[in-house]
Amino acid sequence: MPSQQLVESDSESQVALELGTDVFSPEHWLLYFKENKSARVNIHFSKQVVVPPAVRAPLLRSLQRFQIGETGEGKHLKKYASTLNDPVYEQCIDLFIKEEQYHARVLAEMIQSMDGTLLSWHWSELAFVVLRRMLGLKTEIFILLIAEIIGKCFYRVCADKLQDEKLSDAFSLIVLDEIGHLEFHCSFMRRHTKHYPRALRRAVFYCWSVLFFTACFVFIADHKSSLTALGVTSREFMQDCSRMFDRAAARTLPLED
Repeated sequence: MPSQQLVESDSESQVALELGTDVFSPEHWLLYFKENKSARVNIHFSKQVVVPPAVRAPLLRSLQRFQIGETGEGKHLKKYASTLNDPVYEQCIDLFIKEEQYHARVLAEMIQSMDGTLLSWHWSELAFVVLRRMLGLKTEIFILLIAEIIGKCFYRVCADKLQDEKLSDAFSLIVLDEIGHLEFHCSFMRRHTKHYPRALRRAVFYCWSVLFFTACFVFIADHKSSLTALGVTSREFMQDCSRMFDRAAARTLPLED
């Protein structure tokens, strides 16, 4: 699979720029999601994958939480999107949700291949859902972007650190999907925030940053055992997340006049 080299290099920024445009185009993104769907590789796992015992238990614990986070029908997101009266954007959201559901299926197979069980709920997912539904579409997407950034950074750690080739390739493909998701949502939000007064954009950036770093600290505290097992320190993971957030913020909330 070609994705591994992309994930491991510094070309992620270039990939994101190639996916997006300066002006948000629902038609552009609809084509992207359709092409991504048609090119998708069906991933299936045998009963057993090769994961060291010291990594298996903490990794399973983390994947269970991510799997439930990727699961869902996206009813509220679709409802909010429908208020824009843009059928093409609604189709994009529908295909985005289907990609997330595909990730949930892949993660479920990973968990089951390591003799793990699936969760029916978790407090962290419930917290994100409550925050996302507070004020409407823009708030939901800002919170969604936080989850996407943290998830993308964790999936990249798994792609880089796991020795099982099939697991590593599967995580690499998910990372590439997440790069597309980040650019899609950032480009959309840029269109809707670029006309805000500069002071309002700065206020939104400050509030978003507080939420983001709070979520990062909570995530690291809850997943520290899996990060340690994968050979990544809390500081390294925070720095990776911070870099990704800075890129997303620059694309989402232009602070220059």
